[in-house]
Amino acid sequence: MASRTAITEARRKAKHRAMGAKRKAADRNKGTTPKFAIHEGAAPKAAKKAATK
Repeated sequence: MASRTAITEARRKAKHRAMGAKRKAADRNKGTTPKFAIHEGAAPKAAKKAATK
């Protein structure tokens, strides 16, 4: 049987390893840089008119 100290240290180590896991996963999936207006939707109207001429 493990000592109380070993159990406590194992718990602490597991908590430290898991700290921020949800935030880090969200950063990997969604990214941290906000979307800029140029990237949202299609090209601006002025660019569409210039391309058709």
